[in-house]
Amino acid sequence: MAKKSKAGGQSQVVEGKAAEVKKKKKTSPFEFMQQVRNEAAKVTWTTRNETIVSTVMVLIMVAIMALFFFGVDQLLRAGICGLLPIDCVPLSN
Repeated sequence: MAKKSKAGGQSQVVEGKAAEVKKKKKTSPFEFMQQVRNEAAKVTWTTRNETIVSTVMVLIMVAIMALFFFGVDQLLRAGICGLLPIDCVPLSN
């Protein structure tokens, strides 16, 4: 890794040592499981009520967006069928 140093207003490139490869400490499976449990204990989990409210809100938003895109699709379909000389399938069978 090159280091820059300023000497007398000029910048010089000073060659440094190559980055050393750090060896990772091996952990045993038992120690790994302890670390996993410790990290899982730090997690703040949502309550059942928060999960239910969030799920209901997502379902409501999905329904609203489905209706919105259905309406936009129908408007675009009507506009294109009105402008272009093509045979459009009627909405009712």
